[in-house]
Amino acid sequence: MGSKAREKILELLMIRKSDGIMQSEICSELRLSKSTVSEILADLEKKGEIVRERIGRAYRIWHANFAPFPVKGQVRVGVLRAAEYPHVLLAAEEVNARVIVFDNALELTRSLALGSIDIGVSPLITQVLFGLLLKSLKIHAVVAYNGSGVVSRKKIEKARTFATTELSAMENNLKLFLERTGIEAVKIRYFSSAERMIAAYEQGEFDAIAVWEPYFTLLDGYKYEFREVVGEFPCCSMASNANFYSEHKQLVVEFTEKIRACLRSMSEEQAVEVVKRLGFKEIGDECIKGAIKNYRFSAEIDTEDVKYLENYGIKLTEENIRTLIVSL
Repeated sequence: MGSKAREKILELLMIRKSDGIMQSEICSELRLSKSTVSEILADLEKKGEIVRERIGRAYRIWHANFAPFPVKGQVRVGVLRAAEYPHVLLAAEEVNARVIVFDNALELTRSLALGSIDIGVSPLITQVLFGLLLKSLKIHAVVAYNGSGVVSRKKIEKARTFATTELSAMENNLKLFLERTGIEAVKIRYFSSAERMIAAYEQGEFDAIAVWEPYFTLLDGYKYEFREVVGEFPCCSMASNANFYSEHKQLVVEFTEKIRACLRSMSEEQAVEVVKRLGFKEIGDECIKGAIKNYRFSAEIDTEDVKYLENYGIKLTEENIRTLIVSL
């Protein structure tokens, strides 16, 4: 009963995400006794799996992955399922950070803006848009360039229906790609999950998809790298929640320096191994190596990266740049 009850409590907390749940609600929703819930939560809190906040005479509970404030003794790093940042993942391992894998850039960047994660790696454009709207992000470095493109079941000039992920580098590069190649899209479908988009593509629901590595290398079809048409472009960047940065600036500085150190020292074998841990264990090493080579990794940011966003119709003012970009 104890292990099953523990799993049910963690599952419920994962569902509630940053909303959390009152301790009394756990008892009623899962039909568990107060003593059982109290005992399990005490053990989970001790192990750093949950966070409790006293509200009057009661407690609100969060899974540590989703508490909307810094968790004592932990650094939470959000990433997407991609081959894009082995150096970031290695740095996270070295500082014993809690790595949280998200299915889409919107959810990750929203969690970062709200403080449910402390540091996040997601598309630069997504971070800039959230940062401008909510003013709760500090962008510190571009971690990779390129590494994505269009995969089509027919020659690209004959493709008319496309799919991409929403509010992402994929979406904006696809539109730029179509504009510069003169291809007229009859329909563009948007997905929140790369896996669901790929499944729909393989079922023949549309002609082509805009996707990143290692999916770009894995999928069958005609392949067109974005950089061959739009030039080199910044993809994902590393940012911190503004409040977390304010309270733990030195920690963010040290993590950024660790990323740079890992970038300098990581071997190809290390990069492959850490990428496979994101859910790509069934993929062959040679495929992962090919995917990794389609990126240019980085741990810096400069004005040219920000200026590239003008290709997407986003022009930042000097004040915007000073507020958003904090190079460490």
